[in-house]
Amino acid sequence: MPKGTITILGLGAMGSAVADRLRATGHDTTVWNRTPAKTAPHRAAGSNVASTVAEAANASDLVLVVLLDHASVREHLEPVAADLKHRVVVNLTTTTPNEARSTAAWAAAHGITYLDGAIMAVPDMIGRPGARLLYSGDENAYAIARPVLETLGTAEYEGTDAGLASLKDMALLAAMYQMFGGVLHAIAMMRTVGAAPTDTARDLVDWLGALIPIAADFGADVEKREYAAPPGQSVDFTRPALASIITASREQGISADFLEPVKKHLDELAATGRGGAEWASVVEQLTIE
Repeated sequence: MPKGTITILGLGAMGSAVADRLRATGHDTTVWNRTPAKTAPHRAAGSNVASTVAEAANASDLVLVVLLDHASVREHLEPVAADLKHRVVVNLTTTTPNEARSTAAWAAAHGITYLDGAIMAVPDMIGRPGARLLYSGDENAYAIARPVLETLGTAEYEGTDAGLASLKDMALLAAMYQMFGGVLHAIAMMRTVGAAPTDTARDLVDWLGALIPIAADFGADVEKREYAAPPGQSVDFTRPALASIITASREQGISADFLEPVKKHLDELAATGRGGAEWASVVEQLTIE
């Protein structure tokens, strides 16, 4: 039995995964996509297909937006503001925190109940263990949409500031990309002597897996802003260690572009008399004045 009609705007890989999951969990769905051909498999699977955004908006009280970027969200939503009035709009498009806040302010001005979301999953993970979705903005919107949102993955409400979900998403992704940048750097170094990338990757899984729990210690130190260095973790210890890694990389013909920014910040700490502090104190160098 249908559990209620939901509109999905956008049928790229993620939008299609969302639509598929909602149908699988018994929801009646209406879909729209800029390229009509992408709606065909969804029509065949049982979704209603809207020919315009306005038609799609008027089909449901809950509208999920899964478009390309912030510009496309505003491009398609602004002309149908009147159709969206008094409806709940959940934007699952990747945006920056300030873009999310801008859309939330626009929605509020037009009487639209708005919730911003960030999907911490790839399309194949939607509806499966491990899918994590962050939400922020109108608390009432979250309460209304929550039963539906929980079918997509673990739902976490971050607060009424519409930019919080995006901010947390971007922060966690920043760590991910820098970690995998380090993974690729290590693979590149070892490949110069014929080591199989798969072998290096296995070593990295073991090594990084053992180190990840240290992140909790860093978090506690930064929260207290107490940077007394344990043995082997001071700025003065870490600088030459990192310099050696940079030199070794260059000796093997590998760029040190991923490592040099960290070394630069450590050098700045040492130059200002903070070489004895824990090297995690580099976090204080990251704020742009």
